[in-house]
Amino acid sequence: MPCATLLVAVVVVVVLGLVGPSDAIEFQTFDSPSVPLREVESLLRNLQKEVADIRKEVHARMDTMKYELTCEIRNMKEALSKEREEMSVKVDQVVTEMADFKKKMKRGLKRVGVQNDDIKGELRSQKAELFAVRNSVYDAREEVVDKSNILLQKVNTTNSTLVCHLSDLRGKLYKINNNLAFISDEHRKMMEVMARSFGQPKTPKTYNSEDYDERVLPGCTYTPLDTHELGLDALNKTFPNDTHIGIPRPPEPPDAGRENGWGEVTTTEGPRLPTMPEDCNNDRQRYLEYPPFPVDCKAVFDQGFMEDGVYRIKPPDLATRDVYCDQHTSGGGWTVAVLRRKLPRHIPFNRTWHEYEVGFGDPRREYWIGLKALHALTKGRPHQMRADMEDWEGNTAWAVYNFFSVAGPEDKYRLRISGYSGTAGDSMRHSHLQMFSTIDSDNDQENWGSCARGRGGGGWWWGRCACTQPTGQYRRGRYQGPERGVTWWHWKDSNYSLKTLVLKFRPLE
Repeated sequence: MPCATLLVAVVVVVVLGLVGPSDAIEFQTFDSPSVPLREVESLLRNLQKEVADIRKEVHARMDTMKYELTCEIRNMKEALSKEREEMSVKVDQVVTEMADFKKKMKRGLKRVGVQNDDIKGELRSQKAELFAVRNSVYDAREEVVDKSNILLQKVNTTNSTLVCHLSDLRGKLYKINNNLAFISDEHRKMMEVMARSFGQPKTPKTYNSEDYDERVLPGCTYTPLDTHELGLDALNKTFPNDTHIGIPRPPEPPDAGRENGWGEVTTTEGPRLPTMPEDCNNDRQRYLEYPPFPVDCKAVFDQGFMEDGVYRIKPPDLATRDVYCDQHTSGGGWTVAVLRRKLPRHIPFNRTWHEYEVGFGDPRREYWIGLKALHALTKGRPHQMRADMEDWEGNTAWAVYNFFSVAGPEDKYRLRISGYSGTAGDSMRHSHLQMFSTIDSDNDQENWGSCARGRGGGGWWWGRCACTQPTGQYRRGRYQGPERGVTWWHWKDSNYSLKTLVLKFRPLE
């Protein structure tokens, strides 16, 4: 800034020096003093000298700054070159390491490929072995079924033959009883004759077990035989007793005026007759009567058995089986279809379609009654279903459905259930009109996969994976993870496994 001011002053002085005499005369009109020319020249020289000094000083400083900048740039270039060399070395090392890693990766991938091929081969061999085992199991099962059928036929034949032999024994027993009756009558007469002859009282002799170590036939005066040991208790119920001697009379021929042609008096009471075996050749006199098995627990209850427990029933067109009967809940007569409760050891419900058809488990512990039995017992007349449950805190709840029916195998045992009432919530409504599904027979409505496999393997009328799972995995209370416990969603959510869950059914009155 001072240099600029100095230059302006110099210019002013130069301009004043160039002014002529005429101009000086003109200024004199204003009475201004004249400036001596020498002083101006001296001032200009001083100014020129100062400007030259300033210029030299500026050039010197510029040279100094240029030198310093040059040195700084040189140092920076050297530092950059060093860093570039170091980075080049590091890049070379990284490239080398990447090359080694790439080689290792190639070797690892090659080794993994070889191992993958080995695993694939091993899986193929195991799959072939599994198919062979499955085929052998199927063959063995068919062989066992054939042998069982043959054995069952032999048992039926033997049973029929045994029935006929027992009926023959019954006829012989009747003859013996007649002879005993005749002997008893003769003995009584002889005792009367002896009493009249020797003056003894007219009291007939009665034999008993204390005097002769013999067993007395109910309804008889005395006999050394016991028909109860032969399983012939029905003999005393089938034929009327002789009021004179107190011994059952032998059967009369069919043409003796009996109403039913069986040599029996037709009554409204007494056991119903099962089908007569073929080995008896329609000889109704030789046929031994056996009372049939009850159809369900309601029939058991009607026969007077009113205690809870395991009973043997015979569903229509099926073999006999043991089931658990609930004879006290809401009037009794309930046939238990599914029983889940706390035990030291639980059976798995991850079963195949065939196992769910025929049933599995132990009615005294845990079991599934079977789809065939459910269809046989619920067809033909209306039934109701009840679910009783308990959580791990001791709370209980129940649900009753006034309509319950299971279709046949041609419709995949489709379930029909409605008419809910209770305290547990309607968790069965999503199973209405659904087909049964298992791990090897997927009949649900889900598109993502199998509900049976996703819910732990239990069979059920899934639909869209349903809201209850009586056939799930037995767990204790609340748990984390997939929904696989014994659940009833509307009472406890899907991640709470119940302590007890019992599903049972009975015919409507």
